[in-house]
Amino acid sequence: MKKLIPLSRWLLDVADNQSIAIENETIIIKAQVSAKVAMWQTILPLSPGQKWAVYHSDAIEFFTLLLALWQSGCTACVPGDNCTATVERLKTSVTGFLGEFEQVSYQYNSIKQVTNQPASWVEIERSFPAIEVYTSGSTGEPKPIKKTMAQIDDELCCIETLWPFSERSIVLSTVTHQHLFGLTFRLFWSLAKGRLLLTKHSAFSEDIYHLASQYDQFILISTPAHLKRLNHQLNWPHLQGKCEAAISSAAPLQYEDSQYAANLLHAPILEIYGSSETGALAWRNQTKVKADYWTLLPNVTLDETDKGFIVKGPHITTEYQTLSDNIESLSASNFRLHGRTDRIVKVEGKRLSLSKMEKCLEQSTWITAARALVVTKKREEVAIVAELNNKGRALVQQHSQKWLAARLKESLRTSFELVLLPRRWRFVSTLPYNQQGKLPMESLQALFETTEVKWPQELARTHIDDNTWRFSFYIPKELIYFDGHFEANPILPGIAQTHWAQHYGKDVFAFEGLFCRLEAVKFQSVIFPDAEVELELEYDPIKRKLTFQYSSKKGVHSSGKICFE
Repeated sequence: MKKLIPLSRWLLDVADNQSIAIENETIIIKAQVSAKVAMWQTILPLSPGQKWAVYHSDAIEFFTLLLALWQSGCTACVPGDNCTATVERLKTSVTGFLGEFEQVSYQYNSIKQVTNQPASWVEIERSFPAIEVYTSGSTGEPKPIKKTMAQIDDELCCIETLWPFSERSIVLSTVTHQHLFGLTFRLFWSLAKGRLLLTKHSAFSEDIYHLASQYDQFILISTPAHLKRLNHQLNWPHLQGKCEAAISSAAPLQYEDSQYAANLLHAPILEIYGSSETGALAWRNQTKVKADYWTLLPNVTLDETDKGFIVKGPHITTEYQTLSDNIESLSASNFRLHGRTDRIVKVEGKRLSLSKMEKCLEQSTWITAARALVVTKKREEVAIVAELNNKGRALVQQHSQKWLAARLKESLRTSFELVLLPRRWRFVSTLPYNQQGKLPMESLQALFETTEVKWPQELARTHIDDNTWRFSFYIPKELIYFDGHFEANPILPGIAQTHWAQHYGKDVFAFEGLFCRLEAVKFQSVIFPDAEVELELEYDPIKRKLTFQYSSKKGVHSSGKICFE
């Protein structure tokens, strides 16, 4: 079994012919990375002590930039996104921007087009500040966190001690390396171990399934947001025995979600608890037993002080870190979590400062005060309760609440990633304070308690013949699928139409089988709220195909075939 190679010596110790990554089914070897690093050192005006912002969707292109900076004594600032507001915040503290920023000055070709150039490499000192990541503090302002080369290498040793997985496993991921979890577990650990990784991460479970089918063995780096939404209609038994493990972070997995993912992947779901300040701290595995407690990683200690619980370890940023979670200590190495003590939340696995979002909204000339919260509907969503001033109320009278919400949402785009933008809004004349002058979370949550409408109203169903049924539906405007699709002119999404066809088809034809693919799908005319439509379904049991067609007095809206395995 291969030993870990410290990233501080990666250019020195990894053989030039070592395969390190896969890009579009093409193997990338270490010599190509070395040549690219040498090229960057020639092109870039690098000087020791500089700090450069790096953002790139390709993991190996990103890594070559890091290596070039490290070899030149420069720190890599790794922001979580390349939004306009992020660039504005960083431009006074960095020398320049590298990678996929709009204002990047240094262009380059694909890594495969770079010829080998001889270069002499140096070992990076353990005390060297290798990266700087940013997270949100309790005040809502982004907080820089520096990681030394020693902290990076020591954390990788800690993880490897706990999980010495095979170097033969291909690393698949739904997580980007621009966030610390993906940077550590997907990129750094793979490169230090000599484990092949894909240069691009995958956004959908269908992509993960397709890629996993091509390899004998894989490890999945993912998040609760992805694992709990794995498409159960794919033929996961086909992958049985291939997944060595799935590693999840960003938020705790519900026990039911952990079981769901483990059953589909036929592999343990290993959860990591930590933060940008601390790195990985603890882990748990709920695959076999409902474990509501966490176990500290090797060489990490947890102690209670009068200021709260603190953790210490070789890869902790300072001598110790005070945790912002409510902790129940069970033993020297085990503890339970009972929620956060600050107003930083996780939405779809991404960290969001509710305070920062509130401050951004309160800068509007239409709002007196705003409160942000997370509500759980079909998924976790950011919601806003806003107290309008006279200007805001006048705009609602002139236009509508939807119009105002759309404008406010647009104003947040430069400061927050798309997945974090509010999806639900309530405009009030006064925030719901209680008699004690406090704003109970229950009062805010109550403003969003409505019954979700997921299905059309069935007016009639007719059995035409053995293989054909016809339904008459009314499409209520309260359907959850109209929310945000689209703001000004809601229409019924095509995915909802195919989902309904599959649901009602299995209901009346009583067939079994996993979804395989769609054929000959056409969306010819949109379906609006309050419409009345007919759905005709025809099932071919031999070909295992369900043909559907939505129509109304306006003609055919959509049609296609759903194929099953």
